[in-house]
Amino acid sequence: MQRLLVSLIAALVPALVLAAPYTDARLGVRFNVPPGWRVQPETLRGERVLRVIPPKADQRERAAIDVSVRVGRVGRKDTLERFARRLSQPAGEREAARWVRLDDKVGRLGALYREGHFVDNHLWIVRNTLMVALQVDRTRAEARCSATAAEYKTWRRPLESVCWSLEFVAKPRSTSR
Repeated sequence: MQRLLVSLIAALVPALVLAAPYTDARLGVRFNVPPGWRVQPETLRGERVLRVIPPKADQRERAAIDVSVRVGRVGRKDTLERFARRLSQPAGEREAARWVRLDDKVGRLGALYREGHFVDNHLWIVRNTLMVALQVDRTRAEARCSATAAEYKTWRRPLESVCWSLEFVAKPRSTSR
């Protein structure tokens, strides 16, 4: 009976509780990594980017999961409020955000939007993207968690676990963008 109770409780514990914190001292950020997922640092156009990768290749390919975290400098007038206004308007292949949440007291912006693009065989794919940004002074950290619109609901919890857990671990230092 006790084993049954323990296994029932274990089955009910959400993945968010089991996520492990990952800290990157170089970027000065921390976020949760779902069980089995891994973090892969890479350099993209001279900028350090952290990719959070699901455990199985077929999961990554079918859902086209793309999770990235980056930190960079922004212009003096580039505030989270202005960023929120830009996300509220369509731009290029990106639709206006479905919702935008701005918390000026904490310096956190969250938005959910859809964007489309062509893949190799000229197939049009629509992706849902959850974007969370933190800003302290002129340093901004962004986590973008996306998957195809058809698969997003399946992957929503682990993607939210990464994006919403983003935080600075110390006062951000100057980085290039």
